[in-house]
Amino acid sequence: MKLSRIGIYILGPSVFAILLFWGFYPYQSVISFEVLDEQEEKTYLKIPEGDHFQLTFTHSVHLSDVIEEYKLKNDRLYPVQLIYEDTAVGMPSNGQEGETFTVKDGKYYITELQGFHESITLSVGQVRANHTILYNDESYLLKDFVGAGSVIKIKPGHESNWNLMRGVTFNE
Repeated sequence: MKLSRIGIYILGPSVFAILLFWGFYPYQSVISFEVLDEQEEKTYLKIPEGDHFQLTFTHSVHLSDVIEEYKLKNDRLYPVQLIYEDTAVGMPSNGQEGETFTVKDGKYYITELQGFHESITLSVGQVRANHTILYNDESYLLKDFVGAGSVIKIKPGHESNWNLMRGVTFNE
């Protein structure tokens, strides 16, 4: 009888501590999509450290597809490559120092991109841009989640399961 009471006194708080950790400790690696100037819930993409995702859109001037690929590392977004079809207004005609510029199958590739971003501010297109997140062979049209015309901050970080349940998660 005494042994079972001792077990309850030890096991009960241990289970409670594990549940608290699971629910409220920010251990989930995510990229958050937060609409600026509004108090709406955040949208999240669960993504393990070291994974890549792509942001695709249709360029507003020459109406061709653009793909920006990023790697999540140390709560920063590292650009991996940029792929596009036209070097007209708003697109580079070559790579910067240390980067590689190639042309293949009518597309321009810039790889070995330098630097990182703590966050990216983006105005989600209302008409043709179709800003889309591609991750693990799934696509998520941003205007369906944050609204067309919204200005959002894309930021890597860690969130608790509690916050993920309160927000919207793309890949659930």
